[in-house]
Amino acid sequence: MSVGEDLREFIFSVPVVDTHAHIRTRDSLPRPMTALALFNASGNMRQLWVSSGALSRSDYRQLREFRDWDELATALESVKAAAFYRVFLSGLRELYGLDFRELNSEAFDLLSEKVCKAYDDPTWYRTVIRERSLVSVTCQDSRGDIDRSLLTPVARLDGYVWFGRPEWRARVVEQHGAEQTSTLAGLIGCLEKDFQAAVEFGAAAIKNNSTWCRRIDFADPSQHEAACALKECLESEQPNERAVKVLGDFVVNRICELCARFGIPLQLHTGPAGGVDHVVDWGNPLYLNELMIRHPRTKFVLFHAGGPFADECRDLAVQIPNCYLDLCGVMAVRSLRAILDDWIERVPHTKLMWGTDANLVEDVFALVSSFRRLLAELLTERVEQGYFSIETAHEVAEAILFRNACRVLRIPEARSES
Repeated sequence: MSVGEDLREFIFSVPVVDTHAHIRTRDSLPRPMTALALFNASGNMRQLWVSSGALSRSDYRQLREFRDWDELATALESVKAAAFYRVFLSGLRELYGLDFRELNSEAFDLLSEKVCKAYDDPTWYRTVIRERSLVSVTCQDSRGDIDRSLLTPVARLDGYVWFGRPEWRARVVEQHGAEQTSTLAGLIGCLEKDFQAAVEFGAAAIKNNSTWCRRIDFADPSQHEAACALKECLESEQPNERAVKVLGDFVVNRICELCARFGIPLQLHTGPAGGVDHVVDWGNPLYLNELMIRHPRTKFVLFHAGGPFADECRDLAVQIPNCYLDLCGVMAVRSLRAILDDWIERVPHTKLMWGTDANLVEDVFALVSSFRRLLAELLTERVEQGYFSIETAHEVAEAILFRNACRVLRIPEARSES
């Protein structure tokens, strides 16, 4: 058996811990399920369409859907060379047993028949995730109820970080009451209760998504400064951005302390936010440098390879022992390979993880298959170059696919191998 055959066979047999997903519930998808509904439901495809102009800003934000094959085909023309579409299409062909290179009306109708039949099977999600993809643990970033037999929760506490904004404050006030959240001590008390509840619910991590609203430059304001900022936010009809930031910074530091106390990692979105018209620089991971040094007992996991800031992520992980890197959501195969190739040389491989960032089970299958192929090709090249042995390649593959996530996210390895 050649080196490439050995590594491919090994890597395609290793279970995966998917560190980051947003799997839509079956109830949220239309019935009967069709290929058109599948494409309309794909968050990754919608991102491509709004970027290309196939969906306008308003259509994207209002969740406008394509009505038929003709509309969809027109939209596909602008994204047919994009990495996620190619990976998604390859996954659909393999998962549903179809033989086509490009979608046309005939192939689309056949795909619809296969999709409709598959979604009539109540075990379809489990079949795709557990059996076809060999994903043993899926960390679900979701604010709603989840299927605990299939998904592991990741908790969000964004309402506290953005408490200075009325629309986010309302969510916390609805749960805890205006009186309980009218003082800084009361607000932090509610935060601690929700954090404890997340731990008891089995959350693998806490997720912070601040890049959607602000730079991730978290200072360390005093308790007095935060109390004044809260008072100003509560008394102002329009949020004062300075006060919103001071309060948010204080809350993030308290979340870091809670993560350290309970041994829960903090996953942070780095790089551009999803959607359109966000400031790319807001997600520069270098803004997190001082925060991670300030909280040496907290495990920080930087998501999405930092987007265009992959080198910055790498250097932070080299400098800061409690900084870990996650390649989730990097869809472009060549870019992903280049980043991983560099990181394997520069960052301890015990700090690297990967997740799908999928919202459909078809995404999961396509992205897992693509990443396994990429990893096998990259490690084969490294072994054949004499960089390391095939035994070390096996160790690196296992570490990235599941062992590192098991350790950092405190997932029993026996469970990950089930």
